[in-house]
Amino acid sequence: MTRIRKEWVNANPLLSFTVLTVAITFIAWGLLLFLYGRAPIDTLITQPSAVLLIYLGAGGPSIAAIILTAHTDGRPGLRALRDRFLTVRFPLLVWMSAVFLPLLLAALSLLLANPDSDALGEVVLPNSFLIIPLAAIPIFFAGPLCEELGWRGYLQPKLLTHHPPWLTAVLIGTVWCFWHIPLSFTPGTTPELSTASAWLLYWADTIFVAVIMLAIVIQANGSVIAAMLFHWMSNIAFSHILEPIYPNATEAAWQSIADTHMIILLIAAMLAIYVTHRSLKSHKSKSEQTSK
Repeated sequence: MTRIRKEWVNANPLLSFTVLTVAITFIAWGLLLFLYGRAPIDTLITQPSAVLLIYLGAGGPSIAAIILTAHTDGRPGLRALRDRFLTVRFPLLVWMSAVFLPLLLAALSLLLANPDSDALGEVVLPNSFLIIPLAAIPIFFAGPLCEELGWRGYLQPKLLTHHPPWLTAVLIGTVWCFWHIPLSFTPGTTPELSTASAWLLYWADTIFVAVIMLAIVIQANGSVIAAMLFHWMSNIAFSHILEPIYPNATEAAWQSIADTHMIILLIAAMLAIYVTHRSLKSHKSKSEQTSK
């Protein structure tokens, strides 16, 4: 019976992973809503029990990855999962892409949107300005560190064995997007997602990001750390770096920048798919030559 269950999990990685991840996360974040209602995140982080539930829900993907890997592959599988998590040996250009590409895309959106100077307001730099403010560091632990062992460490390589890269990214992006549903009721944790159109845009945004991250992780030899860095910088590029520099910018200016950012993400995602296919094709060719 156990063997049948293992075979089923291996044959249906998307379904098994999604069901377990959603169960863990929705229970934790559902309990958060039950206990604290729609309290903003700034209030919740002062309550130890709320913080525990936030992290437990955020860790749903990684917890599910560990449980499923232990069930189907045992210790060898867990060691392989750990190795993907600890991989740091990959090209410097990939390191730089993981860290700085989200900021570059955000800055390019600002440049190409070219909002009126009055709408954008004057540049305001803190006395000790850092490119990555210290206030952004906790975001690394709350999101990327909790999630990426699941999304890119477990689910992505599993799906790539059954699906082409573009479909793998679309599937991950879709689950990743709607996995946020319970957290969308907590102000300050996700964009305003009160309408169907807002969710549609958020879905597209998540898929584009998933496509780019797939390319980076493949170029980084499967490194989860590369995924965590890109995820982190994507989360803070606007909210903790660009927006504080332009504190007087109007809502219309930021909306124009956001619209431009979506177009840039689409172009970047298309380039990422091209790079991924070239990379996988080259790897396959080298493997065939080696086997001869």
